[in-house]
Amino acid sequence: MNDRGGVVAAASWPGAQQPVQKLHYDGTIGALYWIFIKNLLLGIITLTIYRFWGKTNLRRYAWSHTTLQGQRFEYTGRGGELFAGFLIVVGIYIIGFIALAVATIMLGPTLGLIGQIGFPVLILYLIFVAQYAAQNYRLTRTLWCGIRGGMTGSAWRYGVKAFLFTLLNLVTLNFAAPWTALRLAEDRFNNSYFGNTKASLQASAKPLYLSFVLGFIGMILGIALWGGLIWAYLSATGTLDQIAPIQREMEEAEIMGREPNLTAEQGVLYVKFIFGVVVAGYLGIAVIGILAFAHYMAAWFRTIANNLQLAELRFSSEVTAWSYVSLWLGNLLWVILTLGIGLPVAVHRSLKFFANRLTIHGELDVERLKQTSLDRPKFGEGLLEAFDPGFF
Repeated sequence: MNDRGGVVAAASWPGAQQPVQKLHYDGTIGALYWIFIKNLLLGIITLTIYRFWGKTNLRRYAWSHTTLQGQRFEYTGRGGELFAGFLIVVGIYIIGFIALAVATIMLGPTLGLIGQIGFPVLILYLIFVAQYAAQNYRLTRTLWCGIRGGMTGSAWRYGVKAFLFTLLNLVTLNFAAPWTALRLAEDRFNNSYFGNTKASLQASAKPLYLSFVLGFIGMILGIALWGGLIWAYLSATGTLDQIAPIQREMEEAEIMGREPNLTAEQGVLYVKFIFGVVVAGYLGIAVIGILAFAHYMAAWFRTIANNLQLAELRFSSEVTAWSYVSLWLGNLLWVILTLGIGLPVAVHRSLKFFANRLTIHGELDVERLKQTSLDRPKFGEGLLEAFDPGFF
């Protein structure tokens, strides 16, 4: 591949020779750090409100440093759109909480309890709606050769389907997850357009099940082993013997409705104990999850790539479990060991990883591309921003 992501070779694809190319990401860690530091400082000054503009700045940089066929992508979203969408969702939440409180007072505790159960269910449903709407927003704000993307379909119907699939996962102890996740991915891709070209994804979940089941078993065994090691360490160091009377005192104080009678040393010890167990548990589960499901996640990426089409383009990937472990375990260490300062490095590694491991067969005929007539949402990702205020 040349230094601007151009075509480099010919490859076979069901009966025909087609050029092979890749996305090319040429961003630098230094530039990402400048964006990160600027966003961090302005976020502190504005009490985190600037994060909407900060996220937009990061996307503009990532998009503009990614090329296909020598042409750079462009992100046209605005921070104000993200902020406006977020304010709308906050308003809906406030109204919902007030309505729930009023219903509890006026209709009695029984109906109020139903409302308290129903509200989290509604939130879960809205998360799925948000995922679909956010993809639509990003596609409509992504330009290549002046052409933008978009989506058809309904985010609300997608939310219903995703919610029902979640219930199916619960009933099947999550063993339906590969099938349900792939069906939802098909919905999102098959309703996606770039200009007048439609994406297409039709894939079977069968190749995913062996790696998923092995990952599920590995996850359980790994957590059990890690928990046993933590318990053995705490027992060997005498920490459990020191914590036991503190725990009893706190339980008795809660039952009797009084303040726990603890010394300053006991209070510090208890806080350190809880903090250490939570951190060790979180990191352990994160690492175990990466290792256990590495083969599954690599197979998932390959399945999506190998069955995806867009006009003349076909895709493929040879991502391996080891490359997946190297990426995510490395990102985890960069973020944790630097207390978040290494986040731009993790973002840079992720962008290069996905650009380098997605192979594109064929070329888009720019002359045949026409601008899409699909509507552009006015506000950006309000729902998803409420649930996932992430860096990117």
